[in-house]
Amino acid sequence: MSAPEDRHDPGGKVRLRLPDGIIGGATFSPCGRYRQALTRDWTPEGATPRAVLFVGMNPSVASAEVSDPTCHRELTFARDWGYTRYLKGNVLDWRATSPRDLPAPDLVCSPANIPALLAMAEEAELIVMAYGKLHARYGGIVRAATLALAATGRPLRCFGLNKDGSAKHPLYLRKDAALVPFSIA
Repeated sequence: MSAPEDRHDPGGKVRLRLPDGIIGGATFSPCGRYRQALTRDWTPEGATPRAVLFVGMNPSVASAEVSDPTCHRELTFARDWGYTRYLKGNVLDWRATSPRDLPAPDLVCSPANIPALLAMAEEAELIVMAYGKLHARYGGIVRAATLALAATGRPLRCFGLNKDGSAKHPLYLRKDAALVPFSIA
């Protein structure tokens, strides 16, 4: 299978090498426009994996082989918290580095996105909502994704809420930023 960038360029130029000992994985749509899941695993041999799911806004350039700044930051949080498996999904699965490049609501989310989020949620001990501020036109999609995740019964947390009730984005938060319960407005 060709690299996703061969079929769709999400923009962005920053691609980070995975840390030593980390095994990466990713699930893309056949057209390459959508990424439903990203995984990183560093579980020691013979140990039971401990997974945390981060739910962002939309995917960027990260793939099985490379990371982007947001995923790299979230991976650092996951490792610092004692997890051995990082799962990444998004409320929207269209790949774009800049939110300005997101298409209309009827294109921004594939039918495979929520099922992929729920599959990762089943594996995760904790779900961290970290999608930041989105344009209001995507509100219904965000609500559907968050309600589906809440229905799993897994704990939903975030790094705090923005004034509009959205979950704060983790990229520029301090390393010791604390999680708080996430409630759906």
